[in-house]
Amino acid sequence: ALVAREAAPAAGVEDLSGERVAGKRVKTILPVRGMRKAIAEHMVRSLAVSAQLTYSAEIDMTEMIRLRKALLENEAEIGVRITYTDLFVYALSRAVRYVPIANSSLIGDEIILWEDVNVGVAVALDFGGYDTGLIVPVVRNADTKPLGEIARTVRDLTSRAREGKLAPADVGGGTITLSNIGQFVKGWTVSTPILNQPESVIVQPGGIFDKPVARDGQVVVRPVMTLSITFDHRVLDGLPIARFSTKLQELLENPALLHL
Repeated sequence: ALVAREAAPAAGVEDLSGERVAGKRVKTILPVRGMRKAIAEHMVRSLAVSAQLTYSAEIDMTEMIRLRKALLENEAEIGVRITYTDLFVYALSRAVRYVPIANSSLIGDEIILWEDVNVGVAVALDFGGYDTGLIVPVVRNADTKPLGEIARTVRDLTSRAREGKLAPADVGGGTITLSNIGQFVKGWTVSTPILNQPESVIVQPGGIFDKPVARDGQVVVRPVMTLSITFDHRVLDGLPIARFSTKLQELLENPALLHL
């Protein structure tokens, strides 16, 4: 340990664990091993080997909410319940078509633009108590899949991830990542997601909240979602990531364009 554990305090002083570290009472000690150690090492390495910068924006979700409501009303016909995560994977994979360098990796002295658009979907794992984890299964060739197939794939991968049944092939080969923190938080949320190496872009939608905004000279209340995009500045400069974020915003705010 980095600090020595102190002896139990004198009688009459309340101490829940019987141990103190650096003068502070200990609730419990969690070993850094297994998945937690792998996550820790991967995150630190990602920050160490790349130049990461995060852009954030606010997205008017009026039309996307209307679309999802219509999809839920036709769930029986579609055959699967469409989530916002499914819609984000669909939109993200289409935005890449307009800015291909967002779907790339810096390997050695070469920037490789990938033909395959394999979207990693971050899945939070809750093992009970204080024990949590994170894994990123991959929706392969997401840009060629219709929304219903994406939804079925995400549901299958998420279910198997939480059951511990993913195969190595399910978590390899990603080219860009989506981390939908908005499903766990409410209200205004700006984040700085860490790249899933060796990918160059990670997209993190936040919560959806009502906010007064100006439209056509009038103040109206709209459902707004925060969106954070971290990119590798070694690979992308401000212009291409601005084009990518603008296109993604356009598709999310005008989902009818997703069919074009």
